Amino acid sequence: MRSFCFNRILAGVIILLLTVTFFYACSKNTNDAAPTNDSDNKAIAAAAYQASVNVIYDDLFGVALEVGMRESLNETGRKANTQPVSKLSGCFDVLKDDIGNDSWPKTLLIDFKGGCADATGRLRAGTLQIIFSGYFYYPGSVIVVKPLTYTMNGVSVTGTATITNIGTSDMPKFTVAIAGGAVKLDTLNITYGSKNTLTQVEGLLTPSDVLDDIFSIYGTDSLSFSNGIKATTEVKESEPLQRGIECAWVGKGKALVTVNGQTASINYGNGICDDSATVELGDKIRGIKMPQ
Repeated sequence: MRSFCFNRILAGVIILLLTVTFFYACSKNTNDAAPTNDSDNKAIAAAAYQASVNVIYDDLFGVALEVGMRESLNETGRKANTQPVSKLSGCFDVLKDDIGNDSWPKTLLIDFKGGCADATGRLRAGTLQIIFSGYFYYPGSVIVVKPLTYTMNGVSVTGTATITNIGTSDMPKFTVAIAGGAVKLDTLNITYGSKNTLTQVEGLLTPSDVLDDIFSIYGTDSLSFSNGIKATTEVKESEPLQRGIECAWVGKGKALVTVNGQTASINYGNGICDDSATVELGDKIRGIKMPQ
């Protein structure tokens, strides 16, 4: 997929400029300051932040999938990969509370220690708890991912991701719900919740290798900022995003972010794996770089 890493750490100079607008646009009160422009600018800034927050929480699905592959928890009969997972790398430890086959649930503690960089340069640190109710690819299985002392690129991550397999044996499909999400980007505290549906569209013939998997994604999310602004996001089922596990970012599709009735679109492109996207609202277009 084109990936489900701040100039790359956050969103670079563009995000900083948008942040200034985000904080002060509503306080300007000159005679020629158009309220519509203020509203547009706040929606554009919120969309840029949404793209960064989405990277952080979208990553939890990919981590669970890759850890499941390494620990033989994606399908029965699969032996653990004796080589380091090529994207996550091999610098993390996994502690399982039960090593018996077909004994459920299984609770895993994933320890990225003081810092573990993957093949894309994304730096994870601290611990995640992952609970498998069954094999990842088995219909009905629920996988719960909970950050404990976890950070991504230095950003502390909290909340819970609940992954539910709603597909069939030959068509993997999942819902991913984020509850209680909270991060701090720049000087803003942001709370986050979402529910998305992911359908695997490529990599179906190689179940033992998740790195060629590509998922289409649609759903909604909500963000609340510490300056009082609230935003909602929609990705339509008819126009889904595409995310490849091997890539660090969403690489295709559009997301619509709305603030006070003004809707900005995040355009992720046409399938190229890179960290760039554009935010558009009317005749305003801003280029952004997503986190590493």
